[in-house]
Amino acid sequence: MRRTTVAVGMALAAVALAACTGSGGGGGANKAAGGASGDGGSRAGISDAGASAPKPAAPALAQGVKAPVIEDGTAKIRVAQMTVDVRRGGVPAAADRAGTIALGAGGEIDADNRTSGRFATASLQLRVPPEALQSVLRQLSGLGHESSRALSTTDVTQKVADVKSRVQSAQDSITQLRTLYASAHKVSDLIAIESELNSREADLESLQAQQRTLQRQTAMSTIGLTLQTATPAASKPVQHHHRGGFLGGLERGWDGFVSAATWVATALGTVLPFLALLAVLALAGRLLWRRLPHRPQPAPAPSE
Repeated sequence: MRRTTVAVGMALAAVALAACTGSGGGGGANKAAGGASGDGGSRAGISDAGASAPKPAAPALAQGVKAPVIEDGTAKIRVAQMTVDVRRGGVPAAADRAGTIALGAGGEIDADNRTSGRFATASLQLRVPPEALQSVLRQLSGLGHESSRALSTTDVTQKVADVKSRVQSAQDSITQLRTLYASAHKVSDLIAIESELNSREADLESLQAQQRTLQRQTAMSTIGLTLQTATPAASKPVQHHHRGGFLGGLERGWDGFVSAATWVATALGTVLPFLALLAVLALAGRLLWRRLPHRPQPAPAPSE
């Protein structure tokens, strides 16, 4: 029995060392969670072993995740940002058209936020296959006047390869732990193996989540599209070219005379209705005054 315990302990140490080397320390953050779940499993193992019942079944191995497809030896994340000015009242139709363009290219619509009103806007997040990115951008620019565009590419080939290697190492260590679990007989060995197995499976699930994220980011390119109502362009100032000399002075004098005459005519046109109204009121008042009876004024007293 003592030899069996020593052998199991040495095997556990070898598996842990191999897993740590393959993962590069990536599973250290999940040790606490794995240990907590292992404690629960340990109590169950002690209870079953004490009752001479069959050994508890080992936790199921998480299903594998397909690694990101690497084309031409590289894996890239492509993100584009575009702003398009659309004529007034045309933002809703342009947003619908943008969604149709993305879906027609084999993509999808991740977000669609719109505002209404005089200056309506729409903000869409589209995902399209990388090979259709440039074609989709050209079609989106035709929705109005393209005012800005930005395209960025991030190479994640090394990260994809690292995560894939760590996933494989975690799966190999879990397989070895299952073999040890099946051949162990002592309660303390079962507890130690089950705790380590739970910790390794938690690490594997975290790595597989990273792998799924990379798969999604590299399989489809992201387009952030902003549609906004076009504002009227500011009119360009008129440039006047003045000549010098007598003709130039005469031209400027004539322009001043025309401006003064225009100002006088404008002022006269503005005041004329009020003058006509005042004249009518004055004439009516005079006629009314004549029709009213007036008392004769007393004759002045003779002077002595």
